[in-house]
Amino acid sequence: MNILEVRNLSKSFDTQDVLKGINFELSQNEVITIIGSSGCGKSTTLRCINLLERPYDGQILFHGTDITDKSVNRNEYRSKVGMVFQNFNLFDNLTVLENCTIAQRTVLRKNRQDAEETARLYLKKVGMENYINHPVTKLSGGQKQRVAIARTLCMNPEIVLFDEPTSALDPEMVGEVLEVIRSLAKEGVTMIIVTHEMAFAKEVSDRVIFMDEGLIVEAGSPEEIFNNPKEERTKQFLRRFV
Repeated sequence: MNILEVRNLSKSFDTQDVLKGINFELSQNEVITIIGSSGCGKSTTLRCINLLERPYDGQILFHGTDITDKSVNRNEYRSKVGMVFQNFNLFDNLTVLENCTIAQRTVLRKNRQDAEETARLYLKKVGMENYINHPVTKLSGGQKQRVAIARTLCMNPEIVLFDEPTSALDPEMVGEVLEVIRSLAKEGVTMIIVTHEMAFAKEVSDRVIFMDEGLIVEAGSPEEIFNNPKEERTKQFLRRFV
């Protein structure tokens, strides 16, 4: 059963067409990775799905409801479709624990005790339970991203969107974040991941989408895309990683 359906999604900035009729669907427990060169529309696709950008055409159906309709409650929707950003987007004036409880209390209306209990559970899951009282400004990039993942999981979302979650990290910190996402994939968390980490994409994906210049050029299983791509543009892109 499809949780999410993207139909003919199009987006422009001024006169530039960034997305040109994107179509795909996401089913429960599925992991989709979106790959492609910088500027091809990968992140804009995620930002439209999370309603951070408004598409000018097309539909985004979540359990059959078009969430681009202006009557949709954005905060309620985003609590079900969480997003992890490349630059963490944590609140620098709050501690690790507070970062993981604030949305639970304001959006889900949880009391402090329940919110903190949930936060501790997910901070432990990402290996950050010993840092709950630390200000986030004192954390490394890899630690910040693990807190950001825990914060998203605290909302118990049905889908997690990852927008290049390792691109702002030093190389030695990339592995620890990928390991957290890898464990989520094994647990059956439904995810869409925009990434430049090709080996990781091949390993964790159920399906891979290759985008170029605002279009989906090719989509298929990791085996099909990485070992037997059909389109010449896909082959050209992947040659850089061989």
